[in-house]
Amino acid sequence: MINPEKIEEWIREVEERPSSSPNIIRFIANRLKDLARRHEELLAEVIQLRSGQKLEDYEARITSLQYQLDLLRRQMRGEALEEVPSETAPDTTSLFIYSTEGQVLRVELPGDLEANRSAFDPSNTGSLNVARLSSSIQADGREGGRDDAHGLPPRLVWTGSTEELLFLFDSGRTVTTPAAAVPACAGAIDWQQAYIEEPHGAEELAAIVPVGRMSLADSIVQASRRGYIKKMMRTAFVTFVAKNFIGPGVVQPKDRTCGLALCAENDRLVLVSKEGFSLTRETAGLSYRVEDTLQLGPSDHIVDSFAVGKKPGVVFVTHNGKVIHRDQDWLKTASSSRSRGQPVFSDERRKAGVRLVGGAAVDETDWGAALDSLGNLVVASMKDLLGSGSVQFGSEHADLVAFAIRS
Repeated sequence: MINPEKIEEWIREVEERPSSSPNIIRFIANRLKDLARRHEELLAEVIQLRSGQKLEDYEARITSLQYQLDLLRRQMRGEALEEVPSETAPDTTSLFIYSTEGQVLRVELPGDLEANRSAFDPSNTGSLNVARLSSSIQADGREGGRDDAHGLPPRLVWTGSTEELLFLFDSGRTVTTPAAAVPACAGAIDWQQAYIEEPHGAEELAAIVPVGRMSLADSIVQASRRGYIKKMMRTAFVTFVAKNFIGPGVVQPKDRTCGLALCAENDRLVLVSKEGFSLTRETAGLSYRVEDTLQLGPSDHIVDSFAVGKKPGVVFVTHNGKVIHRDQDWLKTASSSRSRGQPVFSDERRKAGVRLVGGAAVDETDWGAALDSLGNLVVASMKDLLGSGSVQFGSEHADLVAFAIRS
């Protein structure tokens, strides 16, 4: 602070010790430079405020923070959902089945799955028998579903009724909506009663991601079908979501975005390929630019990506229903940015045609859901799946096409 008293002190200092004059002048000159710079900054802010640009920026920040706060309140059930069907019970959970064409089916299940364990026995013909519920679902909404890198079969995501869903299209466009805003299926599940999140032009719906807890994440990692990944800090991701666009996250023209993983600080990301390879990377070392990570064969592509978190183990599920369980210590962090990854099963099984449909970090308290190519939906506790080592989907003429867990 420069005040009259300070100036008088400098004058006396110069009179008594003339040799100190250069230091005092130098100090004053530096201070004047700082004041001039600050003046320019304030002038720029005044211009922005007059033009409305700064005000819009502040409003956008407030809106973003309010959105994150609303998501946390909803997760903690501290505030009822607005503009969402009121009949949605707080003690329910939902399985979403969705296609690349933007069709979405919501199957409502009890929140306490353990208490309703007997209802999910395939031999039970009761109202919760999931095989009966799903008898009309086709693999991708049409006969003879595709299963190549472009035009994947339906996928599953499992959430609570208070979740927020982010619809991610392969163009990088995003749409957010409360889970309970998607009407639950009544009676037999059929694509004719699907909720539609319409793609624009040639877009495909790449993923539906629960983001209700994104304000608790440290970073969000986007993965492509050809094994490219890009890390986004949570603050940047929230800004992108507010603008309904996070980018496609690809480099190659024929590549497509595949999914998003919400990661904690110092987490690990796992990529799962269709032909049976997994790649593990420390999220702290990931780039904020799109980077190539996994060396894939010409016919291979990523089918799943997930954060390991604090779960003790991981599972990989094959098209013929095998559940492959590995302890977290089995995951070996890739030492380079271009790696073949770890083989999940032997080369003999790969040559025999075994393929992966998904993977997840799990413990025995989780529940799993699998969808087969005939449209049958199987729900089972992870404890049972790990005990039997397979998903019992009851048809030798069908292959599993999707897998998801509820933690």
